[in-house]
Amino acid sequence: MRRRFLLLAAVFVLAPPAAAAPFVRGIDVSRWKGSIAWSRVAHGGYRFAFAEATNGFTADPTYARNHGGAKAAGLAFGAFHFARPAGSTPRAVVANAIAQADRFVSVAQSQTGELAPVLDLERTGGLAPPSLRAWTAAWLGEVQLQIGIRPTIYASPTFWRKAVGDASVFALTGSSLWIAHWHVAAPRVPAANWGASGWSFWQWTNCSHVPGIRGCVDGDRYRASRVSSALMAPQPVAIDAPTVAGVPQTGQLLSATTGTWQADLAPTLAYQWQRCTDTTAETCLAIPKAVTSTYTVSAADVGSTLRVVVTATSRARSGWSASTAVPVNA
Repeated sequence: MRRRFLLLAAVFVLAPPAAAAPFVRGIDVSRWKGSIAWSRVAHGGYRFAFAEATNGFTADPTYARNHGGAKAAGLAFGAFHFARPAGSTPRAVVANAIAQADRFVSVAQSQTGELAPVLDLERTGGLAPPSLRAWTAAWLGEVQLQIGIRPTIYASPTFWRKAVGDASVFALTGSSLWIAHWHVAAPRVPAANWGASGWSFWQWTNCSHVPGIRGCVDGDRYRASRVSSALMAPQPVAIDAPTVAGVPQTGQLLSATTGTWQADLAPTLAYQWQRCTDTTAETCLAIPKAVTSTYTVSAADVGSTLRVVVTATSRARSGWSASTAVPVNA
């Protein structure tokens, strides 16, 4: 996804590195690729495509054409957002992320049968790792709230280590990884092999030559034999919200129920406890490593509001529900 504005003195064309496991070939594109003959892309053996929907607050002018053309040619399709993080205060950071997420959702119009939406992280906007993690969490949460699935994260291993602090919390809360690592036999996967789950998509080159597209285009792989396993299925529906039992005071153990879910297949359930700065539980950040059904209240929670989010995942589609907020007393 990195933009190429300069003419290169030399172009190195590499053959795709050998893969030990089955994979599906795909590409990702933006307005820089111009007009694309999608039928030729499909005939060339490519089975999926990601297209930029938004860059910061700007809509990609080719998105609608790429969306329609790729799907008409029979390719699995997904939308990505090129992040432009900003904010000079914690509240401004979260507000900026939510505003960009809302803009993305309105343009992308992601739907069942497509690939999960993607957050493309390549810029820090001057934010330090803790602030960038807060920005990322807010963007992911807002998109999940509106679409019903945890978005995928795109990043390079170096960017993730330096800019995000090699955080594993996003792997543990359900985001798949699209790793960008070019010209290597196998990608280096950050965050302890992405929470031991590894990569789902791999952008292995920025210069693949694809029928129907002029010049170089990013080449991608999906780590499975069929891309259909990555498509969004109907969203699990929360029938009853989770509840929290226990006394919300320092040193006390809180315990959450899962709530009741309706899904086409029995969903996998995951927990995430959050600390909120307001009584309405609208401005909340995930508590690192607080990902089980129980949580022991700490001194850092005093004066805040705690909530637990239960995520249900069924056939690569997620839904979410939050419990009634519990204010913490000393």
